[in-house]
Amino acid sequence: MADTLQRPPTMQTVAVTSTGLRPRTAATLTYLSWWITGLLFWLVERDDRFVRFHAAQAMVAFGAISVMIVVFLGLAAASLSFLPAAFNLFLAAAGVTWLGGMVLWLTTMWKAASGEAFRLPLAADWADRIK
Repeated sequence: MADTLQRPPTMQTVAVTSTGLRPRTAATLTYLSWWITGLLFWLVERDDRFVRFHAAQAMVAFGAISVMIVVFLGLAAASLSFLPAAFNLFLAAAGVTWLGGMVLWLTTMWKAASGEAFRLPLAADWADRIK
């Protein structure tokens, strides 16, 4: 049974990052305020690849989710003037997107705290390009 289980990928890290935090702590904090803390850590951290990867992934994934929520809310507001029946649909779409973002947020924080280089489909590829 143990032969079939694979260990998740990890990255080599330094003992303390250029921010003065341990890499797992810094990587977890990159997700704390969705894309905002990802951007802050991406700008500040220069040495640790693990932290920079998680910072870039947080910017891409949670930036996209934030944009989707704003678009759905904007469409909900616009629909009040043009198609009031669609208001609840757009509002529900924004709520479901936010809820999915919260689940993803908790998952990514947990994985980063565990020291895993957890790769989100699509977002990780973009993160690799900007890190």
